[in-house]
Amino acid sequence: MTARGTVSTFLRHTVVSDSGKILVVNVVGAGLAFVTHLLFARWMSVESFGIYVYSLSWLNVLTVLMQVGLNVAAVRFIAEYRAARNHWAIARLVRFSTWTVIVLGGVVVAAGALLAQRSTGGGDTEMYRTLLAMLALTVVLGLFQQRMAILQGFEKVLESQAFHEVLRPLMVLGSVFAATFLAPLSSTVAMGLNLVLTALLLAAIVAYSRRFLGTTAAPGAGGVDPRPGAWLRISLPYLVISGVGILLTQIDVLIIGTLLGPEQAGLYAPAAKVAMLIVFPAMAIRARTAPLLSRLHAEGKPAPLQRTISVATAAALVTGLGAALVIVSGRHFILGLFGDAFLAGQVIVCILALGYVVFAASAAVETYLLMGPFEHINTATLIATLIVNVALNFALIPVYGIMGAAIATCASVLFRSATSCLIVYHKTGILPFAAMPRT
Repeated sequence: MTARGTVSTFLRHTVVSDSGKILVVNVVGAGLAFVTHLLFARWMSVESFGIYVYSLSWLNVLTVLMQVGLNVAAVRFIAEYRAARNHWAIARLVRFSTWTVIVLGGVVVAAGALLAQRSTGGGDTEMYRTLLAMLALTVVLGLFQQRMAILQGFEKVLESQAFHEVLRPLMVLGSVFAATFLAPLSSTVAMGLNLVLTALLLAAIVAYSRRFLGTTAAPGAGGVDPRPGAWLRISLPYLVISGVGILLTQIDVLIIGTLLGPEQAGLYAPAAKVAMLIVFPAMAIRARTAPLLSRLHAEGKPAPLQRTISVATAAALVTGLGAALVIVSGRHFILGLFGDAFLAGQVIVCILALGYVVFAASAAVETYLLMGPFEHINTATLIATLIVNVALNFALIPVYGIMGAAIATCASVLFRSATSCLIVYHKTGILPFAAMPRT
């Protein structure tokens, strides 16, 4: 094949294809999230920014928990019901998942408001007001993500991702920027604007999803009576995996905010987000290799499977090391973009960089652990990692401050990577990297 033909094939399969478009949307979304944190840190005081990221961490955790895994399971159920032409089942599933989020969201808001009042003393404090806005946003965002799952079940993945990864952060960023011209920006204003704009987008995505639901909601269509009990039995394992996964990304900020206060959480969060960029190339490689690893395992081809994992490991490690070199060497400049106060996080970047480079080297094996028939082992590994993370955070933060949180996170990442590799090797003989002859 000519060079021109090779380029043409590459563009057709990675840029023009839906998967390539989704990857682009995710890259843009990650960039917008980083820019949003950077600008918010500059527009707010350190304390206000700390309150915002602390509340945002609770938002991410509570939104996952209140959906009890139904947002993930709905993608599978809707695809199955569409294949069986069981349109009535789709309509029932949508109603059930919607009311589940609403009811559990009401419980979260009530309990959360009481806890927020007791922990902050209530009154007219910025922390209390921001937490209340965050609690309201959990319900709206939960319904928003539930509608995203419905769209994905109808194979509208690109559209659902565009709503969440691009349109929503752009609207929030634009509105917060406009608000800075009216008064000094606070975490309450930023969270309140996030709430209002997410509610508007929820109305838009509900209207858009009805274009597909309207053609599939004929009463009595299909031959299987769907049962909420069956939905929950399948969705709850997804809740465990999703819940533990989101806790692993947020627990350090939550514990810092609880033990040391929101200002220290605000100083830690930008450094952690900067260091997290190291794993982004590995996650992109992981997304591209996951379907291939699943197919090779199903076909029982260990040699091609090992070669694929070895190549993916090498690519992830090289790109991860390259990213780490750029980020660690440029940490002073990058953190300086957030403001001079955040330069104290330079050591945090260095500590976390070590863990994330190791994670990049094990990303392909972890993908195989996720895509292969190891659901229970994978869940147990994630839970064990969370226990290690929480225990180390509570032990080290009171002694070493935010540096203790970085050490705890790094250690838990190393534990997770080593455990995943040992499990996969014990079960299959697959290594992160191994030279194998061609077959």
